[in-house]
Amino acid sequence: MDQEAFRQWLSAQMAPAKAVSTGGRDAFLTNGCGACHTIKGTEAMGVVGPDLSHVGSRATLGAGILPNNAASIRRFIIEPDKIKPGVGMPAFGMLPREEIDAIAAYLARLK
Repeated sequence: MDQEAFRQWLSAQMAPAKAVSTGGRDAFLTNGCGACHTIKGTEAMGVVGPDLSHVGSRATLGAGILPNNAASIRRFIIEPDKIKPGVGMPAFGMLPREEIDAIAAYLARLK
C-alpha cells in the first residue's frame, strides 16, 4: 500500500467504531469485555487485549487462525484457548447463548 493509502487507513483506524447494535454493545460492556479491550467511542478502554474498534473490517481473527465472521467471533468468545493455545483471553462459554450471539454480531459489525 502506498504512503497516502496507509495514512488514510491509519486515520480510519483511529476513529471511533461505527456500529448499530446496542444490545451487543451492552452485553460486551456488562460482561467486562471492556476491561481488556478498547472500542473507541464506548466506555471500553482496556489495554490488555487487542483494540476491537474496527474488528469487523479485519479479514481474519486470532492472528490469521479463523476467517472473520460472527460464527468465528462466537467460537473465539466461547473457547479462545482451544482456538489459539496460550491466548490470554479467558473463555466466556458460561454466558447465555443470546448474550454471546449479541456480542458476536455487534463485534462483526464494527467497521
